[in-house]
Amino acid sequence: MKQTQNIFDKPAFAKKFHQSSIRYRYATRIHMLRAEAGLTQSQLGELMSVPQSSIARWENGGTNITVETLEKIARAVNKELKIDFQ
Repeated sequence: MKQTQNIFDKPAFAKKFHQSSIRYRYATRIHMLRAEAGLTQSQLGELMSVPQSSIARWENGGTNITVETLEKIARAVNKELKIDFQ
């Protein structure tokens, strides 16, 4: 019987999965912050001087995001950005 390899043992897959999970976490958090502030994507975009399409990409995890952008989002929704290593 052929032994199957754990897909997480493949470094390329493990790296991609980890990146995706980080993107998913920040994407869902950005969406939640915007919703809590009662803003549409367009309204948040206006506050940040970015197009609505940028907000949509951040919320679906479709792009990497910079710390500077996270700071702008936090300011736009009157929150403080905290980054924590655990």
